[in-house]
Amino acid sequence: MKALYICDEKDEWGYIRDSFSNCFPNIQLHCAISGDDAIDLLSFEGPFAMIIIEVSLKNEDPSQLAGKILSITGQRPFIFIGMEAMIKQRIPDALYARSESSSALLRPIEEADFMTAVNKALAWVKSEDFGSSIEEFEDEDLLPMKIRGFYLFDTIAYDVYLELTQTKYTKIISANKKYSHSTIHSYARKNIKVLYLKKNDYLKFLEEGIENLLRVFESRKKLQDSEVIENQIKAVLLIHQYVKTVGVSENVIKLCDEVILCSRDIILENKKYRNVLSLFPKGPFDVATQSIMTLYLSHFILQALGWASETSKKKLGLASLLYDSMLDNEDLASIQSLEDPQLKMFKESEQENYRIHPIKAAEIAQHFTGYPEADFVVAQHHERPKGDGFPHKLSTNKLTAHSCAFILANNYILKLCTSTGGKKNLLNIFREIKEVYNQGNFKDPLNALQRTIL
Repeated sequence: MKALYICDEKDEWGYIRDSFSNCFPNIQLHCAISGDDAIDLLSFEGPFAMIIIEVSLKNEDPSQLAGKILSITGQRPFIFIGMEAMIKQRIPDALYARSESSSALLRPIEEADFMTAVNKALAWVKSEDFGSSIEEFEDEDLLPMKIRGFYLFDTIAYDVYLELTQTKYTKIISANKKYSHSTIHSYARKNIKVLYLKKNDYLKFLEEGIENLLRVFESRKKLQDSEVIENQIKAVLLIHQYVKTVGVSENVIKLCDEVILCSRDIILENKKYRNVLSLFPKGPFDVATQSIMTLYLSHFILQALGWASETSKKKLGLASLLYDSMLDNEDLASIQSLEDPQLKMFKESEQENYRIHPIKAAEIAQHFTGYPEADFVVAQHHERPKGDGFPHKLSTNKLTAHSCAFILANNYILKLCTSTGGKKNLLNIFREIKEVYNQGNFKDPLNALQRTIL
């Protein structure tokens, strides 16, 4: 268990550290010299069970700092240390006097008072099951859930675990306990990509998430366009997790139908693809976001080609939702070919997964009825005009126009999401694409892409 002490006088650190060492040896104390330093520690060393703030901080307001920390961590016990007059002057009563978990610790500090304040905080820790003891699980006991999936809720009915080693995990969210999205964000900032649920809970979590989104889409409630896109991205997160670990269900098919269908109104209202791009959340762009960006670009290309039948839109729509669904490590999504030198940076098992992921995703697409030839489009999304793509090394004369349109959309979005210029770079990215794809069955879709982005 960890505690964080914020004090701009380093001479005080030793006394507080010794106090914990003598009275609470199982609590590891981290010290921060400023608010910014504390925020960094919260992001990279947390979670912290309690926060201790020296109220005599010279360059910042301790009560405002406490509020900022709460916005990141969610509810936590605070201990405010200082002279009585300064505590009354700088800290509102509501932060400690009327709190069930927080305290004021007056200087000069008496050991008994220190223990009382810390024990009060620990009582909250125990009641919240915060920082519970490390548990051991076998590989088959838990399943990984992309961390972004936890932004769908603020309370879930299942315990959520963080991996410490291959067999040891610590619980970071307790069943039926409210958690803050800022807590999830703090783990994401540490480059933690997945959290874990027990296998039985995992399936229930996914099914509940899918049902919740189906209710939103089927209610036809009027949402802002940006909210619709946000829900589409959430849907892809759940779809990918479900098809990878469970397979295809009736509700997954329904959710894909709804995600594709609701893009129609946004395309009609916004006319140009660059207008739709402005509705997307700011980067970085994960696989789910890229899928929805590809869906819209594919539909705009079809429209520019005059092929905007429901069958065509469903075919490229499903391809957009599934093409990278079988990647084990989503960082692989930025790899553009088997010759990409960055591919060698991944484990051999991940390299092999990358080589076969188009075929695996195509097998998933075969389970969807009403989406003719979507599996072929998915399987071919890494093919290139000269036959130097994969998995089948098909050249332009062996690729259908629909596959060519999707390959262009997919490659364009990948370059857009990995370029530094973002939307300002639309034309430059097109020029890069044109150098490779301006031949054979790619020519007409390429011209349509140009009309779409201008």
